Amino acid sequence: MKDFFLASMVSLICVLLSFFIHVMPSSNSMINLKAAGAGIEKPFISDEYLTRVITYHKEHPAFAKRPLTTYLTEQLSHNTTLSIGESFTLINFFLLFLCGLAIYYCAILIGSCTSEALLSVALYYLSFSTLFAFFPPIYSYDEPLQYLLIYLGLMAALRNKWTLYILMFSLAIIARESTLILLPGLALLTVHTPALSVAFFKKVAILLIPAVVYVIYLYFFITLNEIGAASKQDFQERLKHFYGNFRDLKFAIESVASFFLASGLQTYLLYSYASRKSLSPIEKKYVKAFVFTLLINTVIVILTTYVRETRLFALPLIFLFPLMGRIVLRELNYIRWKLSVITRRELIKYLPLFLILSAVCITVTYKYYFQTIGSQAENLFNEYTAIVLLVTIVHFLLRFVLKPEKPHLYTSMAENQDKIGRK
Repeated sequence: MKDFFLASMVSLICVLLSFFIHVMPSSNSMINLKAAGAGIEKPFISDEYLTRVITYHKEHPAFAKRPLTTYLTEQLSHNTTLSIGESFTLINFFLLFLCGLAIYYCAILIGSCTSEALLSVALYYLSFSTLFAFFPPIYSYDEPLQYLLIYLGLMAALRNKWTLYILMFSLAIIARESTLILLPGLALLTVHTPALSVAFFKKVAILLIPAVVYVIYLYFFITLNEIGAASKQDFQERLKHFYGNFRDLKFAIESVASFFLASGLQTYLLYSYASRKSLSPIEKKYVKAFVFTLLINTVIVILTTYVRETRLFALPLIFLFPLMGRIVLRELNYIRWKLSVITRRELIKYLPLFLILSAVCITVTYKYYFQTIGSQAENLFNEYTAIVLLVTIVHFLLRFVLKPEKPHLYTSMAENQDKIGRK
């Protein structure tokens, strides 16, 4: 009960922080966006704009086939005194809260201690595509529901509760069809039998049932709503997005920055963690699932979507978020042990390099990184980017560049630290 309370408090505090960022007077998010012709005052909750968003998702064929978030929003508004905008806001931030709890229990399920699991929750909320989920051009809509259903399905699969897995993952795919990209990674986590054996094919067949359910659902949805031609045209239009992502230098910079902000720091920390110690068997499975999904998802996103919608790059982190608390704590402990054998003179020696790299990163962040939608004054993207770059620089210098003058003592202490971390 105490652990549940702690996880709930961490999730609640982080969700409230994200909500505050979205509704600050200086912000211009989906939540408080001032629609054209809506009056002089900026709204706290932009009901007019969010109503348009709901209508657009009901009418556009690419979004109409993802009806779950829209349905929940309209039902809450219909059965309460809340407006459409208020219902959308309440549902999505509540779903974000539940996502944090799901990540906590998933982290515990794979062997993390309480502090590691709680940190995993916080790091999920502090990731770029979650902290700024409803800012242009991220434009989250179905993702909170999708992530929650995915984690519920993942935990069900890990516990061999296959009926619950089929239900949760089928709903997750209906919420957003990009869930299908996770199936190969999920197989790496749950299929333990020899390849080409009867048990192997049986497990794979069970994992693929949600995909079959979605194909059946999609067929009937398109047929009954007579949107076959519109869906085909939408698919053809998506194949032109690659050119749009790199049409000029500004868009190219935004595209590269989008990938980095979505998963760059997490991937870098994973590399640092994995490069200095042997991963446990369960860590290896999750890392393989993450890397494999990252490769598939990145190609699909670049070729068929607007990559400035950073959330699209974040999907592979589904497999990494439950491990991130462990990775970060072990990295911090490793650096702490390293600093314990470093003299102040050695640290000062690297100060000029730190200042130069920091100046370069801040200059790049504020002079060359721009969003093609929105402005620096309407969000905290540039500030966040600068912080991420500075964190990366500090970690890189302490982890890879800084060398102790007594390497034998440093090596011995580092080995002891790793042994403690594995206990």
